[in-house]
Amino acid sequence: EDHLVTLLGEYLESERVRLNTLETFRQYVLSGKSYTDPERYISYPTNQFNVIHRFAADWNNLKGWMDSRNQDMVSAYDSYESHFPNQDDVKGAIRAIHRLQDIYKIKASQFARGDPVEQESGTSELLGQPFNVKALYVFTKNAYENQDWNKCSAWAQQAFHLMQDTGEYLPDHSMWFDVADHFSFCLYKAGNVEEAMEITDTMLLHYPTHERLLSNKAYFQETIQASLKERPAFEKRSVVTDPTLDMHEIGGPEDVEITFVPKKYPGADQVVLDEKTIEDEIEDKKYVGWSTRVKKYRKLCKEAPPLSPQMAQQVHQLQCYIKQDTPRSILQPIKVEVAWPSPRILIFHDFMSDEEADFLMSLALPMLNRATVHNKETGKLENAEYRVSKTAWLDMDLPADKNKVVRRVNRRMEDATELSHDYAELQQVNNYGMGGQYEPHYDMKTLHDIRVQKQAPQEQGNRVATLLVYIGEPPAAGGATIFTDTGVRLFPQKNSAVFWYNLLPNGNPDLLTRHAGCPVLAGTKWVMNKWFHVNDQVFTRPCDLDENRREKPAKLYNGQYTV
Repeated sequence: EDHLVTLLGEYLESERVRLNTLETFRQYVLSGKSYTDPERYISYPTNQFNVIHRFAADWNNLKGWMDSRNQDMVSAYDSYESHFPNQDDVKGAIRAIHRLQDIYKIKASQFARGDPVEQESGTSELLGQPFNVKALYVFTKNAYENQDWNKCSAWAQQAFHLMQDTGEYLPDHSMWFDVADHFSFCLYKAGNVEEAMEITDTMLLHYPTHERLLSNKAYFQETIQASLKERPAFEKRSVVTDPTLDMHEIGGPEDVEITFVPKKYPGADQVVLDEKTIEDEIEDKKYVGWSTRVKKYRKLCKEAPPLSPQMAQQVHQLQCYIKQDTPRSILQPIKVEVAWPSPRILIFHDFMSDEEADFLMSLALPMLNRATVHNKETGKLENAEYRVSKTAWLDMDLPADKNKVVRRVNRRMEDATELSHDYAELQQVNNYGMGGQYEPHYDMKTLHDIRVQKQAPQEQGNRVATLLVYIGEPPAAGGATIFTDTGVRLFPQKNSAVFWYNLLPNGNPDLLTRHAGCPVLAGTKWVMNKWFHVNDQVFTRPCDLDENRREKPAKLYNGQYTV
C-alpha cells in the first residue's frame, strides 16, 4: 500500500504539472485576445506571427498533454489540424519580419514589446501582443543560421532580458542556457567581445565547470587584452543589466540620394539609344546597380525624398480634373489626379464601388496562389523573395452573374485609359499580407524576356500601359507604390487606380517607370492589375509626329481633359 500511495502521489504531481502547463498556455492565448475586431487584430504583424507560431509549435506540442478521455477536444483538434500553419509558414513569417526590420528600420525591441508600427505612424493605437521568450528565441536562431550577427544579438538580447524580468525560465532550464549561449556567441561574432565575455561570466555562475564556457572565457580574455593596447579607455555599459544597449541590427539611413535626373534615352534629351543600351539599362547591366536600386527602394519606402530642383520644376504641372469624354463617363464622371507629369502618372479616384471591390476580392480569394516570376535565364515560373504575394487571374469564362461585374470594370478601364481592351491581359488580383512586397521592376518585357519565354510579340505586342487598382481597405501602415527613378510615392487609397505608360510613343521602354510595392507593415493590401498591350492601340494611342516625345500633352475634348 505504501508503494501504491507513492505512485499515486507521483501521478497526481504529474497531473498537476500537465494541467498547469495547459492552463498557462490557455491564459497566454487569452491574454492576447482582448479585441472586438478579429480581422483588425490579425492584421498586426506581431499578432500574426504569434498565431502562426502557436499553431505550428504550441498546439502541436500540447496534443500530447491532452487527456485522450476528452473526446470533444481531441475530435475538434483532429478536424482543424490539417489547416494549421506549419514550420514553412513560421519561416516565411520570420523572413517577413526581418524584411520589415530592414526596410522600415524597426528595432527588435519594438517587435518584442508589440509596437513595431509606433515608430512609423507615430501612434500606438494598433499595439499588438508582445513576443514571448520562445518566439524571440526563434528569431534569434534564424538570424544565427543566416549569420546575421547583429540581428542575432538584438533578438537574443530581448529574450535574455525577458527571462530576467519574468522569471519564466530560470538558469537551470535548457531554454535559459540556449538563449544565453546564442547571445554570447552572436555578440562575439558581431565584434562585441567584452559583452560576449560578460554573458559568458553570467553563465559560468550557474555552470562553473562547463568546459566550452571556460574555454570561451579564456579566449575572450586574450582577445580583450590584445585590443586594450590599441584603443583608449571608455565607460563600459553592461549588456547583462542594460536591455537598451544598441545592437546596431538595423543600420543607419540608406546612403543614396533620391533625385529626378532624366536619363539619356528617347523622351529625355532627344538622344536615341540603340537596342542593346536600352536592354542593358532594364537588365541593370550598366546604369543602376542592384545595390543602389535596393537602397533607393528602402529609402523611398521609409520616407519621402527631398524636393530637388529638378522635381520642383515638375510640381507646377500637377492638377486634378474631371474626365467625361465617353457616353458612360458622362453619366459616371472619372475623377483624375495628375500624380506626376513626366512620365505621366495618373490617379483615378473612386474608380470602383465598395460592392464591386468586395465582389472581386471574394471572387479571387479561393483562387489565390503564391505569386511567381519568370526566371530570366530559364524562362520558367518560380517563387522569389523579391515578389511576395498571392495572385489570382479572373478568367472571362465565368458564370454570367459574375462575369458581368468583371466586364463592367473592364469597360470603365477602357473609358479611363482610352485604351482598347481587346489585347489586354486578364485582370490579376494580388493580395499582400505581412511583409508582402514587390521589389523594383518594370512591367514591360525586354527583348531578352520575349526570347527566353518564347512569346510571339506579333500576337499582342509589349505591355504599353499599366492600370493598378487598390481594392478594399488600404493597409494600416506600409504598402506604398513607389517609382524609384522619379521619387514618386503613392499610398493606397480605397478603390482608387493608378495609371501609367510603360512604353514611349516610339515603342521603346520608358526607363523611368521602374516601380515597386513596399512591404505591408500592418494590415493587408489588395490590388488588381490590368496590363494593356500595344497591338490594337493604333487609334487609341497613335504614334506622335515626334518619335522621341515621352507623352502627348493632355488635350481638351468638349471642354474636358483626356489622358
